[in-house]
Amino acid sequence: MSDAQEVQKLYLLVERLIDRDAMKVFKVLYEEGEELSEYDIIEKSELRGSVVRRVLNLLAEKGFVIYRKQRHPEKGRIIFYWRINYEGLPSVIVSRKRATLEKLRTLLASEEETQYFVCPLDGTRYTFDEALEYEFTCPRCGSPLQPDEDRELRIELLRQYISILEADIGARRRTVPR
Repeated sequence: MSDAQEVQKLYLLVERLIDRDAMKVFKVLYEEGEELSEYDIIEKSELRGSVVRRVLNLLAEKGFVIYRKQRHPEKGRIIFYWRINYEGLPSVIVSRKRATLEKLRTLLASEEETQYFVCPLDGTRYTFDEALEYEFTCPRCGSPLQPDEDRELRIELLRQYISILEADIGARRRTVPR
């Protein structure tokens, strides 16, 4: 995968974890490649100051950016200078992958342990107990519920995603210092 694709994936991660404004601010910081004052970020991102401050705090909370503060020599007020947390970014990404891996494992366990029934019209899934409660009839449209035929495919896909993440996390563990 090219560096440009990796950067796009990073932007997408930021957008999904926080929001589009966060992605814009992160992109400004990444493309500038140096620390910027809050005022520079506001100007370059074309976002309101309150939005930029909110986003910067969320990005810092998640470990994507860090800051330093310095008193302005003439005005006396404190100015925050922000930059990408390049040193901590790999561990932030691995941490996010671990959280996703745990969610996938939980979902896989649920899929393996539970029998589901599906409404053929709208695709709504019900557990066996829910289907039994509704007498195997969709409560929305009255159609008879059918066993979930996609269960095995869903389980196999979850196993594949889990395997890919486990391999990726294992590879990064060998290359990323703790």
